[in-house]
Amino acid sequence: MLEGSPSISVFQLKVRLLGISPMIWRRLHVPSYISLRELHGVLQVAMGWESIHLFMFDKGAVHYGSMELGVMPANLTLQSLGLWENEKFHCFYDLNVSWRH
Repeated sequence: MLEGSPSISVFQLKVRLLGISPMIWRRLHVPSYISLRELHGVLQVAMGWESIHLFMFDKGAVHYGSMELGVMPANLTLQSLGLWENEKFHCFYDLNVSWRH
């Protein structure tokens, strides 16, 4: 880091694909300023997917994701979600198959 530059917070995420045995998971380190849309792209690369399906994140009762789903836009940052350490939130990908991680 350059002297005088602001520090950047990093989130460590453990991403597990639910409902699959044996367990498929990835550990990711992403900057706190990453948007949910960008995080979706990171997940696509980490899981070896092609980003051809709709996606949706949920935190509590609020849903963010693909415009076509009529949910909140996915331009929020991870930091703005106000996540606590070890807090869980979900991402759904390919809603026809319902990949949940």
